[in-house]
Amino acid sequence: MSYLDLGTDNVLTYIRKHGVFFSEGAKLSVREIDRNEVDGDGYVNHIFRVWDEGGNSVIVKQAKPYLKIFGEGVFPLPVARSASETDIIEIRSAIVPKYVPKLIHVDRGNNLFISEDCGKLGIMRFGLSRGRRYPRFPRMMGEFIAKCNFYTSELYLDQGVHKELGRRFVSPEMSRIMETILFFRKSVLDDLIAERETPDPTHASLSDIFWDKRDVQAELLKLRDIYMKKQECLVHGDLHTSNTMINEDRMKIIDMEYTHMGPYSSDSGYLLGNLVYTYDTWFYHEEWTEEARAGYRDEVLGYISETLKEYIRCFSWCWESAVKDFFRPFPEYLENLFADYLREVCGFMGSQICSRVGSLAETFDFDVLPDLKARNAARALALATAYNLIMRRGDVKSPDDITDIVRGTAEIFRGATRQSSNISLITTPRTVSSIPEHA
Repeated sequence: MSYLDLGTDNVLTYIRKHGVFFSEGAKLSVREIDRNEVDGDGYVNHIFRVWDEGGNSVIVKQAKPYLKIFGEGVFPLPVARSASETDIIEIRSAIVPKYVPKLIHVDRGNNLFISEDCGKLGIMRFGLSRGRRYPRFPRMMGEFIAKCNFYTSELYLDQGVHKELGRRFVSPEMSRIMETILFFRKSVLDDLIAERETPDPTHASLSDIFWDKRDVQAELLKLRDIYMKKQECLVHGDLHTSNTMINEDRMKIIDMEYTHMGPYSSDSGYLLGNLVYTYDTWFYHEEWTEEARAGYRDEVLGYISETLKEYIRCFSWCWESAVKDFFRPFPEYLENLFADYLREVCGFMGSQICSRVGSLAETFDFDVLPDLKARNAARALALATAYNLIMRRGDVKSPDDITDIVRGTAEIFRGATRQSSNISLITTPRTVSSIPEHA
């Protein structure tokens, strides 16, 4: 083995040897971050939290040549993803420092880095599942995505620098994961996951009904073409609510190893698809009153539309402040970018839902519901919403058009479920295509 293989038995020795962060002689403790409500998913890398008696803490993250979830020798991955992640953290720290963890120590030889611990902020996915509110989220997230997009695009960068960034952040091994998971029923990970998990039969049936639709499969191929061919800016590549550390006032974005050149729309769509999960499950959190659930659903829909509006506002500000002279005389070009952006975001929101619900992957947003029937009803609603987001994206002209699709699908779905107890019927094309014209 050509690198130091970190574990809980030797992380502290490494920290003390390199004199990282903590005072000499400090009493240190370590815990490996695992897949749970405190830590998050923990699928890919080996990550450790180290702290002292005073509560000071850091995160140690090491890339090993395999997916953590499957173990050594099962699904090879390049360890160079660690160097890519530290590089993009440095780039984004120059653009939006308040939203990026601070790097403390980088060891490229051992494929690891040590960074600020953002754990005290809390993982957004789990906060949303408990009904927590984040009033500043749309402004913070809209600014994060807009500035990261604009300042790594050719609208701002020299053409040669832009292309060099594209060459720097190319990882075929990492890209093929997203290029299959987001757009195909069977991904590169499916056989491995199937060996570990037995899906609920109703969930499997819902997935079968969804993926039997030839029309949606064809549209997903079109979205995949956009995802793979548009080289507009450096995108996060895996931006979702488990990689969003947040409280009422602050936000940090983590896990950037999937960064690549892609479309302006992909991060927004991938992230906001997660908020559709939240919206859908809050029809079924029976511990709250119906009035309270409805109020929280409105809050979540507001996060979707307001994040998109803030993105457009902030991107426009960047254009006015710093766009290259070649583009400046053509505001109609910017308007066309925004029109494409909104349609693509709508489609990518749908493909994100397909990637989790349609592939039978465990998803905390649904799994937190204790009643299996309610869980599957929420999944069916999510798949119906995904269908409409994908198929109706061409009609989208504003952020509110997207939230109208989400709301309109739920209204029809809920009306249909009151008339029939067979939730498998809800995802037929006849049902999900009948959104009112205003939606």
